[in-house]
Amino acid sequence: MEGRLWVARLCSVVLASLPLACASGRAAHVATTPPAPSPVRAQLSVADPVPALIAEAEAHLKAGLAAADQGDLDAARSEFDRAVDVLASFPGGALADPRLAEAYRRTLDTVQVNELELLAALDDDAAAGAEPAAIDGVGALPVSDAPASPETMSRAVAAVESETLDLPVELNDAVLSCIDLYQGRLRDWFEEALSRGQKYLPRIRQVFAEEGIPQDLAYVALVESAFKPNAYSRAKAKGVFQFVSATGRRYGLAVDWWIDERSDPDKATRAAARYLKDLYALFGDWNLALAGYNAGEGKVLRGMARYRKQDYWELRRTRAFRPETKNYVPLIHAAIVLAKAPQRYGFVVTLETLPDWEQVPVDGAYDLRVVAECASTPVETLRELNPELRRLATPADRRYDLRVPPGRGPALAVCLAGLPAEKRLHYRKHLVRRGQTLASIARANGVSAQAIAEANLLVPQRRLRPGTELVIPVPAHKTRVVAARREASRASKGRDPVRYRIQPGDTLGSIAAEHGTTVRKLQAWNGLKGTRIAAGSTLRIYTDTSRD
Repeated sequence: MEGRLWVARLCSVVLASLPLACASGRAAHVATTPPAPSPVRAQLSVADPVPALIAEAEAHLKAGLAAADQGDLDAARSEFDRAVDVLASFPGGALADPRLAEAYRRTLDTVQVNELELLAALDDDAAAGAEPAAIDGVGALPVSDAPASPETMSRAVAAVESETLDLPVELNDAVLSCIDLYQGRLRDWFEEALSRGQKYLPRIRQVFAEEGIPQDLAYVALVESAFKPNAYSRAKAKGVFQFVSATGRRYGLAVDWWIDERSDPDKATRAAARYLKDLYALFGDWNLALAGYNAGEGKVLRGMARYRKQDYWELRRTRAFRPETKNYVPLIHAAIVLAKAPQRYGFVVTLETLPDWEQVPVDGAYDLRVVAECASTPVETLRELNPELRRLATPADRRYDLRVPPGRGPALAVCLAGLPAEKRLHYRKHLVRRGQTLASIARANGVSAQAIAEANLLVPQRRLRPGTELVIPVPAHKTRVVAARREASRASKGRDPVRYRIQPGDTLGSIAAEHGTTVRKLQAWNGLKGTRIAAGSTLRIYTDTSRD
């Protein structure tokens, strides 16, 4: 899907230096800015520029780590990009000097270690419970342009001639290389993906036909996600058709606190059809449209303008596209050839079908485990039927049409209507501040850390990064207690401060959140200059939060 992040730039640099390396992310659709000259670069020694280059790269790397630690993720990615660019700018490449090569390796290792944390902080709940997207791996494999064997060519020609295709398939060396790839090292993966796709392909073909685009484009989903609704890429693209959130919203997919329709195969299919249709209207060519789907239409337009070529296969021989986009279209053509005649290539495809379901309108937030109990069905079944739910709950701010197994709807509606208070939950949002832990947030909200972890599909021991959004489940009876306390606080007008004894693990941020105030006010009330506090000490906290 369009718009790969700094990961793509990082791996494209590796490709430039290592012939067998792979591109692990999609090309960004915005032009990158070369690193600005630095004081270090100005002092390069003509005799030996390597030490200064390493020093400059390490400075950018250090700045990136510091920015990531502060939660400024855009600045972190920019600094990481610059660190890699500096090392790669050496004449002959980053591997031309052993010292530079070692620094390059250290830089890549450090960036890659921080990659998952950065992406998790950017879209933590979207990544929770997800699987790696197929495009991150398959799109990175080397595709050869060497002449294919006569056997590969003759079998492919026979497969194409015996099947009805509504998308012109090119049987060039790149496509034939992908056919060999699917039959060789990707054989098991391809067979599993094609089997999984059987339950989605009829509906995808139907939607594509309704939208007036070739039905064979259904196999875009095979290359993108291997037909996995919870596939999540390093570029934050999600779902069967791998939409980034901005493009998903542009094509009608809701992506908000409670739901993410990119994970709904049916809704994402409609969005993908309309996006592909718009790309074809822009380029007038399906291969260019597919390249635009992968790299972003802006990248393709710039390549066409720069190299004055209107044909994808000709552009593929230039430097207009990154390796993944060069692989992308051949991989789809090859997938169509094999998917139309799998038995000819010895693939055993298992026919899978989607489970039946019915919809029940649900008002407000309900824990899916309680819903599962009411519906007498496993919670895993509810999550499978409702993959767009981002939380272990129905949305708190709207009526939601929940999918349940056939015949379970009436009993569920009756059960929810008579649900006792202790099984009802209210949810509120919480933005993680620097220094907060799952335990301190749980303590501040009067719930268990395990409850918060389960509601947000988190590993309880995981360190929370500043800026991560959490949903806090609060039992109805505790909500009433909290409301009563707040009312009492308002009545007291804050004339007398509360004395709070600091507990182990407390931070000013967690204490402020617990008492509905700010760190700045806590510092002012207690004459604190910094944020360090000691367990056992006491703080003055005024219950009227309007007081300065």
